[in-house]
Amino acid sequence: MSEVSVAVLAGGKSSRFGSPKINANLNGHEFGEVIFNTLKKSQFEQIFLVGGERSDASRWEVDYLKDEFPDSGPLGALVTAMRVTRSQRLLILPCDVPFIDIQTLELLKSVNADFDVRVASTDSPQWLCSTWSLGLKDFLERQFAEGQRAIHQVCGLVKTEFIEVSKESLRNINLISDLD
Repeated sequence: MSEVSVAVLAGGKSSRFGSPKINANLNGHEFGEVIFNTLKKSQFEQIFLVGGERSDASRWEVDYLKDEFPDSGPLGALVTAMRVTRSQRLLILPCDVPFIDIQTLELLKSVNADFDVRVASTDSPQWLCSTWSLGLKDFLERQFAEGQRAIHQVCGLVKTEFIEVSKESLRNINLISDLD
């Protein structure tokens, strides 16, 4: 069993952006290509694309997971990935952080054993940039089945550690104008 796997969440509608963010262009490269290349350099054993298009995962040579709970937000995607990961921990990232760097990934991977989840923090918690203990799988399943959809609320129910990371590495792209 590898220690940490990673799942990039790409199942959102990208309504503010206007097209799938994972395919947005940054300096001639799609966000997905940039993010997955960085993840591969960090040597994660198992790398997933959750949601989005299977053909993208194939092009980027990562495993594809169809989101089992479409239109249910990131908690559904986290549950989807938790069901198949072989790792002790699962790092999740949104598909709109093309500036993610190896240093930030290393900080997120090394979770203190006294905590259930490690959340990246810049000027505020970045809930979708977090690493989860596989031991939370059943708890997350129950929370989701009971109607919970907010990752930040789930984090309030478990032992959560916050780790300061570079604001630039988690620069979130929600609008095309955010690329300027």
